[in-house]
Amino acid sequence: MWRGVPLCDVLKRCGIYSKKHGALNVCFEGAEHLPGGGGCKYGTSIKKEIAMDPSRDIILAYMQNGELLTPDHGFPVRIIIPGFNGGRMVKWLKRIIVTTKESDSFYYYRDNKVFPSHVNLQLANAEGWWYNPECAIDELNINSVITRPCHKEILPINSWTTRRPYTLRGYAYSGGGKKVKRVEVTMDGGETWQVCTVDHAEKPNKYGKFWCWCFWSLDVEVLDLLGAKEIAVRAWDETFNTQPEKLIWNLLLMGSITCNRE
Repeated sequence: MWRGVPLCDVLKRCGIYSKKHGALNVCFEGAEHLPGGGGCKYGTSIKKEIAMDPSRDIILAYMQNGELLTPDHGFPVRIIIPGFNGGRMVKWLKRIIVTTKESDSFYYYRDNKVFPSHVNLQLANAEGWWYNPECAIDELNINSVITRPCHKEILPINSWTTRRPYTLRGYAYSGGGKKVKRVEVTMDGGETWQVCTVDHAEKPNKYGKFWCWCFWSLDVEVLDLLGAKEIAVRAWDETFNTQPEKLIWNLLLMGSITCNRE
């Protein structure tokens, strides 16, 4: 659990009111000096329209789970942007700059990008793909994970265990505050999919956005589990985005979250 002050309130206190006029980007700069890109500081940016949107619940966080942030988690203050990729959530925050241009940090341009599959390192450098704003990752993709059975779990097959179903479990999440609508499991290589029970333990915020994981479960027969070479899960969100069954290659291997398999 994070605690902090809303970024939009801080910006308003500093005289920033309009979402759509004036400088259109909010840049965040950390205090650390990093070796890449000529020894620059870590920095990134988001659109001012997003930063000023109260439904986004973006905060300047100073506490986690009831305690002050530890150094590893960004003490004394860091940005938390629910539903966004972690690269936008700058730790050890030193400066916030409202500006016309996006962040000029080496790490903003050289990370958190999804290029077309044909773009290799040589093309990315030669054709300027690093600076194409259409390739930047902001909101997280739909994702789901199997937590039970766990890795290397052994399930004895006997008269006692086959009398009752085995419960598969896991969690699912989608970026941007989108609700996970459905989770499905296959045990026959994708020929058939079974719909799971989904539990949204945390309610949405007052704007209807879901920031927390939901949990899924499915009871299966132990003998069906015995005959399965693989278990795979996929989730669907409220816009019916789902996970691809096969990896879609890209240079940084980002954003292609396939069906989770055990």
